[in-house]
Amino acid sequence: MDIEISNESVSYSYDFPQHLCKMCGKCCRAITTPYSYDELLKFANDGQEEAKVFIEVFKRYDSIEQAKKAVPEHVENIIKQLKKNNPELDESTVTFFYCPYVTDDNKCSIHSTRPDCCRRAPRNGWSLFPPGCGYKGWQFQQREKVKASIRKLKEYLMDLELLDDSTYIPTRKMTVAELREFVNDKIKPWKKYGADYW
Repeated sequence: MDIEISNESVSYSYDFPQHLCKMCGKCCRAITTPYSYDELLKFANDGQEEAKVFIEVFKRYDSIEQAKKAVPEHVENIIKQLKKNNPELDESTVTFFYCPYVTDDNKCSIHSTRPDCCRRAPRNGWSLFPPGCGYKGWQFQQREKVKASIRKLKEYLMDLELLDDSTYIPTRKMTVAELREFVNDKIKPWKKYGADYW
């Protein structure tokens, strides 16, 4: 993971550890996104490629109950985690999908041409894995890497407190105030995962 301010981001060092997969097929049989089905359709109609691929490849369950019948533990785990992050979550707004290309022995029948979202799975350390998933250790490592990066950014902010806001930092081509805003913008996306307490 890169925590260099000059690289304009805090990013994961993806190593695509797909060898950790236990081939249970649960994550392919219960997939969800932060967006409603209507939002995904709108994104797809607006030309967002990832949304188009998602809608084209994955099939929507008619209800959460139908998804629970297919993969009860995984769906319950996802709902539990979503409610943990948002206690007022309306379960009926969560849409579950499944991949029609998973075989009975949990293999991908389109593996060589699978979509990018599958190639990049697991996406990050906050992905919602089924109970007993082989990625649990990897998930912990990824979360710790991000936390360490965010802590370094916070230390950087503390150092900036020693300088006047109007001070120009030539190596960054920004004033202290601009740099502080820039660093805070790098931390902001992680707040939903608890970055304020890291």
